[in-house]
Amino acid sequence: MNKIFSIIVLLCCFLGSVSGQDLNFNVTVLTQSSIKSPTNDAAFFKDMEKRLSDFINTTRWSDDEFQNHEKIRGSVQLTITEEVNPTLFKAEIVWQTERPVYNSIYSSPIMNLIDKSVIFSFTDLQPLLKTSNTFYDNLSSIISFYAYYTLGMDYDSFSLNGGEPHFLKAQEVITSLPSNFVRDDGWKNDTGSKRNRYWLIENILNPRMRQFRQAFYEYHRLCLDKMYDDPDKSRAVMLSAITSIGQADIDYPNTHLIQMFGNAKKDELVEIFKLGDKGQKTKVKAIMVGMDFTKTEKYDALN
Repeated sequence: MNKIFSIIVLLCCFLGSVSGQDLNFNVTVLTQSSIKSPTNDAAFFKDMEKRLSDFINTTRWSDDEFQNHEKIRGSVQLTITEEVNPTLFKAEIVWQTERPVYNSIYSSPIMNLIDKSVIFSFTDLQPLLKTSNTFYDNLSSIISFYAYYTLGMDYDSFSLNGGEPHFLKAQEVITSLPSNFVRDDGWKNDTGSKRNRYWLIENILNPRMRQFRQAFYEYHRLCLDKMYDDPDKSRAVMLSAITSIGQADIDYPNTHLIQMFGNAKKDELVEIFKLGDKGQKTKVKAIMVGMDFTKTEKYDALN
């Protein structure tokens, strides 16, 4: 009897440590000081923040089971920039995620992007709903898109092309949009700046970016995760991965995906290659500045 009781207790402990939710995000909703809302007070936006947080953190975005310590960590900051009317808002989203590095207390930044083309309706009674192939409302679609994309990037960092099913889910969000949203700046596929959600998913699924995805996997799984055991070898392998990403940028220039990679990794790369030899420093700086010359000052630390 005691043995059976012990098994039941262990099983309960195991089940208690497993969650159907995938994400552990800190969510903040802010309003710009210039926004004057005659109808919506601070409590309205605080409720928006809570419901966004609940939506992101309590939704099961994949079929996999995540233990609490395995949940993907990140943050979302939604800044209201304009109240078009009491239920329609324009906003910016800052979406950031990170990934733990094996055998360390360090977490590596994965996604770091700003989406300035967010327009959505929101009311006190409006539910936020997970979607892929059905459209409910624009805010649900935007958050669902980024949640699936987050999973895709995280899985790609642990196994080669492991994020493919999640990227396809994100793509479904776009293909399910009604015609009046397809031309929205955040979703449209025209030849403008190519810095929106459509191009983010187009880039990651484009065959020209397979080289990037292999290098992205190698960067994390074969370099960062092995840095503790052999930092010199890991640094050399990382330089090879960065070289491949630089070539991907040449093959498919000016992509949103590679810009996001550079934004996320700039500080990390500088810190890692500060300990490299002069040749490594010179190559890393040349490759990363070649991707984004606005980061030149950051990589001057490798001179």
